[in-house]
Order: sequence, then C-alpha cells, then structure tokens
Amino acid sequence: LVDERRVRFLGIDTPEIKEKQPFAQEAKEYTKSRCHKKDIWITFDSKGDKEDHYGRLLAFVWVKEGGGYLCVNEGIVAAGLASVYAPNKDAKTSNFDKLIARQSQARSNGRGMWANFKDRTVVKTTNGSAYHIRSCKHLSNSRNLVELKESEAMDLGLHACRTCLS
Repeated sequence: LVDERRVRFLGIDTPEIKEKQPFAQEAKEYTKSRCHKKDIWITFDSKGDKEDHYGRLLAFVWVKEGGGYLCVNEGIVAAGLASVYAPNKDAKTSNFDKLIARQSQARSNGRGMWANFKDRTVVKTTNGSAYHIRSCKHLSNSRNLVELKESEAMDLGLHACRTCLS
C-alpha cells in the first residue's frame, strides 16, 4: 500500500529547514537515506493521538536495517540530529527512556548538534516540562525555581523553552 501522508516523528524534535536551523539538512538526509523509496512501517503510541492538527500522522517509523528493524525516531536522536521532545509530562512516548538514553549517548560522544555542547546552568519550575534561562519571561511569576545543569534537565526528559532557548 502506498500512502504519501506526512509523518511527524513521535517523541523527537528535529531542526527546522525553513528557519535554516543547524543540522536540519543533515536530519533530512538521515531520514531520506533510510526511508526514501523503501518499505517503512509505522506504529502509533497507544496513549496518544494518531494525527496532529496539521493532519500529519504521529508515529514511530521503522525500516529494515542490519538484519533487524531500526526505529528511525531513535536512530536520528542517536545520530545527534534531533532532540527528545514531550510537550508535557503526560505526553511521554512508550520509548521515552530509550530516546533519553540515545540522546545522552549522542551528547557524551559529541555527535551532530552536540559537537560543541557546553553544559550550562538552567532553571526549571517544580511542575514544568521545559527548562529555561533564569531571565525567561515565562518565569516572571514563578517561585521555587530549581537550578540544574542543562544536561541534567535533558536527562530528566525536559525540553528547552522555545522562547528563551530557541
């Protein structure tokens, strides 16, 4: 069955091509080299929606590779070309811990977007799913901020604030 609907990879955030973000082209090439004109399989997370508000499928993408199957979502994170993303604590994917481990390893090995990573101090709220720089406008009414290293925040599954750390 040929289905040309667009797919949004679950659990990850890739750099934007339109904004010419670093590693966007590399992420596109990674995906194309594994998926273009090849058989792919998609699976959905049992907890979440199957489509986003743009009509894209929200899925894990699988391809045959090396005698087994590669979850492209996990592979692109392991290559350092995407970061783990959950919009909130209730939206963590079934493979969330595996994605975090792949991201931590890519960061430790300086792959892709992590090549020049410098760990810095960031803050988070007690309930939030993002981490921020202390001067972020989203924190103006927040009390009880928790200070931690950015690597620690990522290993907890938090994502960078799209306002102060984009």
